[in-house]
Amino acid sequence: MIKALLCTLVMVTGLSACQPAPDNINIIGEVLYKQRIALSADSVIKIQLQDVSLQDVKAEVLAEYQISPVTGVTPFKFVVPTDVFKTGHRYAISARITVADELWFINTQSYPVNLANPQPLSVVVDLVKR
Repeated sequence: MIKALLCTLVMVTGLSACQPAPDNINIIGEVLYKQRIALSADSVIKIQLQDVSLQDVKAEVLAEYQISPVTGVTPFKFVVPTDVFKTGHRYAISARITVADELWFINTQSYPVNLANPQPLSVVVDLVKR
């Protein structure tokens, strides 16, 4: 009896370890700029999830979010299938704000995505246009 119970416990424990991984990874956060200025109605924010694994080549865009006009802090959420991500690759969030098709703000530091434990990101974009 004890042997049968022990075998059952081992089997249940083993099966729980075989549960499939989630189908999607949620990457959430916000983009903000620190300057106290209002942007015009023709402002556009573009937020991208990029594969930044390769050096000296343009990053591959996996997902993109775009909204107009920009009204301050902009939240984002990417829901990406897990099979899109490649083992050993690095991923990051990129953001830029344009006004009348001119670049005004861009992130100047990297915002890496931790696929093993995705946490909300606060992406700061810096002013490049005066």
